[in-house]
Amino acid sequence: MIRVTIPLSESSRYILAHYKKARGIKLTDDVVEAFVQEYGKGIVPSPAPVPEPAPEPEPTPATKYNVEVTQDEQNIIARAGTTQLAAIPLKADAAALFKAAVDNVPEGGTLWIGEGIYDLSAPYSFGLDPNGGNIFYSSIQILDRKKFHILGAGEDLVTLRLMPWQRSASRPVAMILVRGSGPMGMGYSDFSIEGLTIDGNSRYQYLSTPKDGEALILVGSLRKNGKYRRLRLINSHGAGAYLGNNGSGSGDSELFQGIVARNCAAAGIMFDTCQNSQMLDCEAYSCREGLYLHGNTDWESRGVDNLLVRGCKTDSQVNCWYVTGFTIEDLEMDCSKATAAYGLNCRDARGTVRKSALKSDIMKQSSLGGATYIQGGPKTEIELEDCTLEGYFGVHAVGAAKAIARRCTIVAPGGCFCTTDPDPVQSTIIAEGCTWAGKKSDIQEGSSLDYT
Repeated sequence: MIRVTIPLSESSRYILAHYKKARGIKLTDDVVEAFVQEYGKGIVPSPAPVPEPAPEPEPTPATKYNVEVTQDEQNIIARAGTTQLAAIPLKADAAALFKAAVDNVPEGGTLWIGEGIYDLSAPYSFGLDPNGGNIFYSSIQILDRKKFHILGAGEDLVTLRLMPWQRSASRPVAMILVRGSGPMGMGYSDFSIEGLTIDGNSRYQYLSTPKDGEALILVGSLRKNGKYRRLRLINSHGAGAYLGNNGSGSGDSELFQGIVARNCAAAGIMFDTCQNSQMLDCEAYSCREGLYLHGNTDWESRGVDNLLVRGCKTDSQVNCWYVTGFTIEDLEMDCSKATAAYGLNCRDARGTVRKSALKSDIMKQSSLGGATYIQGGPKTEIELEDCTLEGYFGVHAVGAAKAIARRCTIVAPGGCFCTTDPDPVQSTIIAEGCTWAGKKSDIQEGSSLDYT
């Protein structure tokens, strides 16, 4: 009820009294309002204020991607659509949360990772060998997924970091494992990871000689169409990215593009028994091997691998072992500050290197100071075209390998064309249209140089 006080003069009270008597009514709000309207010059009390309803909370927007992992000021949150899958404190172990995220990505879907640092343990075990042996531990496992994509907000913005003391000699770690679950299980047919940094945090691990397969990203099983773009792979206790052949087989039509690997105890970026695959505009620094093309010992009878490396840079040696039909173009390799590097290190392989700069330390008076080291049986043949070579040795071919240099510029005080080795050699070097400075050649008995 609203009470209104209206001051009345004597005459007004007299009029109000007669108004009540003439109409035979009680003095109610309606009567007062009517009286005021008639005699009070239209003064009407203000209506009661109506409170405004409280605003409805904004609905949580649906995720743009199938599953999203993001951070706010306090929490890490995994969501799918409008459903929250998991939430943990910001500095907590995110391994279980990422498992929930991966498990909820549908076939062909995308897992989005927002800005921030995500610390992960490696609690999930997996036996790489067919009998279930050779146990490795992982932070994230993507198993039996044919079409799956991981997209980060950017390699400068997102970091997946291995928590301290996860890795030891008896507990090898493949931080992200991608493959089929069974010994003959098939791998993916459409897969990608891009736009993030993976940090192995090697300073806070129990380090020892890396076990074959240890990596920040380890891939296995018969598969095709894997794309790895815009990644930073740092501080690994093993390799950076290792696209291998554990499980049912190896990869076809794989792509590395815009990868930077740094401080890896094994290879920075590695193709192992892959075919029809490319490594484009990648970099590797302070790694045991910067770039590694690896095949199997059946390389002489196996079909052509057809591997392309283009526009890459490294300060570590480049290995090409047991591969055929590879092409390297526009490589910048400078091993002059590496503690132990053989330069371009080719073993039992066939391929071509074009328009590349191959440099090593001319002060190391051994093969560790050479720009190249080419070894293998009589089917080994490496062609060098329009390259610059600088090191203690230039073109260094041993065993029964053949090296062909065309239009190359070579600076080498120990031998621009060299076949010296502690073991007997039957190697061959053919040089066409090359220029040299330093010592022209050092040819061991049993080998040959054909210089024109």
